[in-house]
Amino acid sequence: MGWPLARSSGERRMKPAVRRGLVAAAVLLVATLCTWLWFEIMEEVWEPQHRQSVNLAGKPMLAAAQLLERRGYKTDVYKLLGDANLDALPDGTLILADNNGRMSDAQAQQLLAWVRRGNTLVAQPRWSGDGSDDEERPQPGPKRKFRLKRLDEEDPLGAHAGVTMTFAHDMRDSCDTGIAPPRKRKTAPAEAKDDADDDREYEGEYQFTCVTVPGGRYPLVLETSDEILSSLNGAKQPQWSDPDAVALRVYAEGQGKLVMVSENFFNNGRLPRYDHAELLLALAALQGNAKHAVIVQDVNATPWYLALWRSGSMALSALAVLLVLLLSRAMRRFGPLLPEPAGARRALLEHIEASGNWLWKAPGGRALLLAAARQETLSLLARRAPELRQLDGNALCARLARLHRLDETALQEALHGEASPQPSIFTRQIRLLQQVRKSYEHSERQ
Repeated sequence: MGWPLARSSGERRMKPAVRRGLVAAAVLLVATLCTWLWFEIMEEVWEPQHRQSVNLAGKPMLAAAQLLERRGYKTDVYKLLGDANLDALPDGTLILADNNGRMSDAQAQQLLAWVRRGNTLVAQPRWSGDGSDDEERPQPGPKRKFRLKRLDEEDPLGAHAGVTMTFAHDMRDSCDTGIAPPRKRKTAPAEAKDDADDDREYEGEYQFTCVTVPGGRYPLVLETSDEILSSLNGAKQPQWSDPDAVALRVYAEGQGKLVMVSENFFNNGRLPRYDHAELLLALAALQGNAKHAVIVQDVNATPWYLALWRSGSMALSALAVLLVLLLSRAMRRFGPLLPEPAGARRALLEHIEASGNWLWKAPGGRALLLAAARQETLSLLARRAPELRQLDGNALCARLARLHRLDETALQEALHGEASPQPSIFTRQIRLLQQVRKSYEHSERQ
């Protein structure tokens, strides 16, 4: 009969208050988890979702076109500059949305001639910032499609006006006209989301500038980035511009106006901001009663083969000449195609060809081949023309050359000369011996 074990001194009973506290904490944790699961899974919550209209797909300048149409302008929209007939452009305004100066010299001359007749051309120059600015430029965001550091294509319009695109070190925080103070720039975060309606190059603060259009009652506020207009050597003086001449410059060109902008202020994402829409209407109204607008919305990219020729025409020309020389040299080694040998004889022919190639390259091989052909020919002559055995070498060659109408010197070399290392001469030696042998073999068969 056992006695109950005594409780050791190390074991202690948990106090009721502590036990109740742990149970309450566990119940509270479970209740919190259940509540979170309910609102996360069971509860329906309305969340806003950004969706692009079907009408905006592939139409970055749709808002600008509709605004101009509502103001009484007849608007034509082209995807590329090459799609428009530059010789028959209607009088009015032409907007090159995101071309960045990429066009041919001929296209530029056509456009400038059209502007001189009293029309307005709105364009952007190409980017040509120097290498020292690259490290300080903001990292490109997801929408930086056509902002390139340097383009291989020429910029005829930018060169004509003496303007290009570069990077701004000092940014203007407001629309004042004072000295622009330096300001810190923000770079795009790595997790930045792509906004189809937002064409800003990077997330962060933007600078502002004011443009007072001639005849306007108040300055127009424009939102610009850190890419600005910069003058080249021999640049033209604009008629009017923003205070710093970094966002917009208007040049007189004949009876018309050439407008250079640092950015496309008129796409779907940027047209509603600040006074961009008013600037569009003001530029369209520069030439008075011309109520026609043409919009080119995409880059007129140079074909790859033309860009390759521009960048390396000398190297490509040298390569083409080299290929022609190599081809002409190789073509002399080719002749008419021989008929395919029969399958039963193919192995023998391959063996003969391999043996001939080896003897041709081996020391003394050519002499061995020529000696075998001579021995076969002389043996046949001894059987079919024994009267020739009485003749010496020179007389024999003269007699055979006269009988078979062969060249005596070549026959002398074939019968008594050394095997030539030149393939053409060696082949002639073998061929002459074979001709002599064939004539006597034919008579022997008869």
